[in-house]
Amino acid sequence: MQTIPIGEYLIRKGIEFRESGEHLISKCPFANCDDGRKPADWRFYLNKQTSQFDCKRCGEVGNIFVLAKHFGDEIKDIALDASKSSPKRPAAKKRTEAVILTPERIEAWHSALPKRIRAYLNGRGIPDLIINQYKLGWGEFYGRNWIVIPVTDMEGKYSLLKLRRDPEDDANPNKMVVYPKGAQHQIYGWEMLKGYAPLLVLCEGEFDRLVLLANGIPAATSTGGCGTFKDEWVKHFAKVDKTYVCYDRDDAGRDGATKVLAKLLELDLENVFKIDLPEMGDGKKDVTDYFVGGVGNVDAFIALARPVTKNEVSDRIKPILRPYKPMTFDEWKEVIMANFPDLMFPAEICAAIVAQVLIHEIANPFAVVLIGAPSGGKTICINFFDAIEELTYASDKFTPASFVSSASNVPREELAKIDLLPRIKNKTFLVRDLSILFSKRDDDLNECLGILTRVLDGEGLSVDSGLHGQRNITGAFLFMMIAASTPIASKVWRLMGSLGSRLFFFAIKSREKGVDELVTQLKDTAFKEKERACRNATRNLLYTLWDKHKEGIVWNRDADPDEVMAVIARCAKLLAKLRGVISVWKEKRNDGGEVEFDYTPPVIENPDRVSILFYNLCRGHATLTGRSQINAEDLKLIVELAIDSAPTTRARLFRELVDHGGKMTTAQVEMRLDCSKPTALKEMKTLEALGVCSITAMQTGQAGQPESQLQLASDFEWFLSEECRRIRGVAGIPIQDTLSDLLD
Repeated sequence: MQTIPIGEYLIRKGIEFRESGEHLISKCPFANCDDGRKPADWRFYLNKQTSQFDCKRCGEVGNIFVLAKHFGDEIKDIALDASKSSPKRPAAKKRTEAVILTPERIEAWHSALPKRIRAYLNGRGIPDLIINQYKLGWGEFYGRNWIVIPVTDMEGKYSLLKLRRDPEDDANPNKMVVYPKGAQHQIYGWEMLKGYAPLLVLCEGEFDRLVLLANGIPAATSTGGCGTFKDEWVKHFAKVDKTYVCYDRDDAGRDGATKVLAKLLELDLENVFKIDLPEMGDGKKDVTDYFVGGVGNVDAFIALARPVTKNEVSDRIKPILRPYKPMTFDEWKEVIMANFPDLMFPAEICAAIVAQVLIHEIANPFAVVLIGAPSGGKTICINFFDAIEELTYASDKFTPASFVSSASNVPREELAKIDLLPRIKNKTFLVRDLSILFSKRDDDLNECLGILTRVLDGEGLSVDSGLHGQRNITGAFLFMMIAASTPIASKVWRLMGSLGSRLFFFAIKSREKGVDELVTQLKDTAFKEKERACRNATRNLLYTLWDKHKEGIVWNRDADPDEVMAVIARCAKLLAKLRGVISVWKEKRNDGGEVEFDYTPPVIENPDRVSILFYNLCRGHATLTGRSQINAEDLKLIVELAIDSAPTTRARLFRELVDHGGKMTTAQVEMRLDCSKPTALKEMKTLEALGVCSITAMQTGQAGQPESQLQLASDFEWFLSEECRRIRGVAGIPIQDTLSDLLD
């Protein structure tokens, strides 16, 4: 026989449910295993097509006949009228009479409120004054008696009733239902949003709202619970000076609060706060428990509030659902050192970059390019971080045009499916070979670097094409980037400098291995096995971090030491100078035989952005090691990046200058850079023009052999200090070149 649809049966019985694809999801009526859970956590699934049900918690299965028998109904109660099941034409949909909620009916329900229910409400922190003002009542609906909570719409007209289960009706499977069926959810408290409001608390339930009102706190809630907050409601909060969100202290409440906060912050409201209720014990978790249980008062409640930013409530922290072996930072280092000791430091830089995603306030993408000779280990290092689906996204071939695609061979409506930017959001983008991009023709390279520079601002990208018009993906698009490349040509440095480079570089200095070492390497563990061990260790380390910080990290900047912050500032100022844009050329020789140079006015970036990015990297490294504040252990990364992220020859000369105690002669520069004297003088003049060094003439007493001395500027003398050498882990004795060295 044919039966009515399972959904219709649930409606007839007054059973609350939600739809999800081909299923209806409700509370399990058999073992009460969903009691006390939010709708989002219900696990009683009913198939809309077959009318079969399956409880994912207690394992109860059956069909509509079993369900009807459980509720005491007969077969005839669920039978489908044959006249309505003819295949010749669709069944006529029965028209439902409109339910009109008049003030008179509301008053009648209010007058019917029993004394025992009034006493129950009083015990839940809702006094008679609030009961009378908001017309709480009592009535029979869906075959049962309910506490009636009248709800008005934006116009102030009664639009629905929220029905609360009689506290003595233990047989009622539903805690809350709506009348009439199908009524559109509302904000319970629209009247609070009509004009300017100094503050408003958005809470999770109707009773919680009434408790807050009883304590003199303006409040509102969604009649749909923590999982319902319509987009069109957000604009009505624009006139609220301070909006506080306080949902229940459980998983559903936390998730709901995050979604609501994200919507409010998308409106660019400035004063949005979250109130996290404290641990109250014995299953207590909501506003009512807080006030009625004597946990705190109004002042203490408001004092729990903290401001919330957009980044904090985004979906950036991916849940880790796969099994893994917990691993500490020190254990991870042991694995890397045992297999690829030469890659320990670049791997540490990369891991610190990935860890930045966990820190809510970080909104700037961080991109590093590992520079090295072919087979120098840069790709192996990147492979450590590959195949971590939740956290990284790898590509072997990449062009910046793929961030927001305008491909001519793809229909416009299909382009969104191939855009790269959404796929790497809140992940680390791995590019094993960026040298392909760097080898493009100047015009193409300039365009590619321009797109990459814009995307690395973290604000998305908007592009226009003749075929598809404008396409844009804008908003907060945080991602990290780790790439590899062979040494970069000077033209690339010039183009990056003119665009304002967002890339950092680290040079992997490969050792020349001896014959014995190569023989040992051949006999040792298979190369791919070593790489696999490092991959597994890296995955376990990152999964451990993400699992530990499921809700992300709110960083306390004030607790970071000033002396450490000062080093970050010094490194930022140095890099800003070192990668300034300048052209230097030989002009002529003066009467004394010295070569004179001329140059364009240098264009030097402000160090502000670099200092923020360096600070973020230090915080990522601190997080990696298990600390909540930065210290001197985090500084080696930025000191080395500050030098290596400058054009190659400048970086090399600066390192030599530091190794020589801050002073080098022209002859020493020639020898150390392995270049001609004019080239040495040109590089020295470049550093002087950028404000990194000064040049003074030396009296050698030899005709026709003018000599100059390059000296580090006082602003950067810290890089000669014992503190800097200790951070970098280098020897403290300056190099002394002998006469024979200079003559060779």
